[in-house]
Amino acid sequence: MVVRLAIVFGMLGLFQATLGPLIPLLRDRDDLSPATAGLLVTGFFGGCLVSTAVGGALTDRWARGPLYVVSSVLLLVGLGLLALPTAWPWPPLAVAVGGLGFGGLVLIVNTVMATRGLTYVNLVNGTYGLGAAAGPALISLTHGGVLFAVLAAGILVSLPWTVPETAPVAEAGMTTERERLRLSLPLVLFCAMLFCYAGVETGLSSWEATHLRAHGYSANTAAALTSLFWLGLAGGRLLVPLVTRNWSPPRLIVTALLACGAGLSVIAFAFSAPAGFLLLGVCVGPIFPATLAWIARTLPHPRRVNAAVLTVAMLGNAAVPALIGYGLQATSVLALPLFVAVALAGCLGIAVALRAKARERQGVSQGTV
Repeated sequence: MVVRLAIVFGMLGLFQATLGPLIPLLRDRDDLSPATAGLLVTGFFGGCLVSTAVGGALTDRWARGPLYVVSSVLLLVGLGLLALPTAWPWPPLAVAVGGLGFGGLVLIVNTVMATRGLTYVNLVNGTYGLGAAAGPALISLTHGGVLFAVLAAGILVSLPWTVPETAPVAEAGMTTERERLRLSLPLVLFCAMLFCYAGVETGLSSWEATHLRAHGYSANTAAALTSLFWLGLAGGRLLVPLVTRNWSPPRLIVTALLACGAGLSVIAFAFSAPAGFLLLGVCVGPIFPATLAWIARTLPHPRRVNAAVLTVAMLGNAAVPALIGYGLQATSVLALPLFVAVALAGCLGIAVALRAKARERQGVSQGTV
């Protein structure tokens, strides 16, 4: 089942990565303005937000079977509609339906893998990165229709027919008001950290081509080089955990965030910028899976907690790149490393605070034994 879910996650990554390159194709075909064509991405993330929030609110009984089945069906319906040669406004509606299924499956699979350990959650998210790296090239070759039909068929074949089961996790025992208050601060901090992290990941991937063009690369070259970040991200999730397999999630996250600073300095120069985006992908890659594994070890009810943090992360996906865009417009496109560094510093500060709080909690529990 793990292998099948990893394959599905790879195709989910491919699906999401096609949306950006699909926008200019739809603009040319249907004569759309940039803002109108951008509704494609808005519809997708809107659907993801709704399904993730609903998935977190459901009871365990409803979240296991019905959420998995309904999410799978919605994703397949959305991909099937995208495969049809329909005119605007059907594409954003199809993407919104697919996003509803996408968000539910991402919540379920990440929760299942996070409770099984860091290796598993890195595996599925690593294949997600590989799929995302292939998306831009495939959408330019197929112009969408055939690709979405193949994706729907592939996901239909790969999805496990049985509901994925979470591994048993030790519940922290939220039985008293005092206990709930004690665990609420880590939850808020995890949400804030993933908000900032999502801004770093999406900000880099969204503005990479624009930054490279400002360095003097041609439009075609800059577009092709955008796959470097996604390849680095996949490598960071699949290979880095092999080297750091004895590390705890907090140590891995803090080290990766510090290494991102070196990557930001490399993209500041034209000759080294492509290598810098590859390096940043490697450094950023393990952060998200390691955070989910850390959450599973720290907080009870991983599905509901993951729903909260994933919802906030999606808000970061939407808000932070837009804020970076306004900052670049007010200053210079070459200032991208500076604005990403702000989100990176926020993520690092929160991670250090969470690590210190975890050590303090461990010291208290050892002192009471």
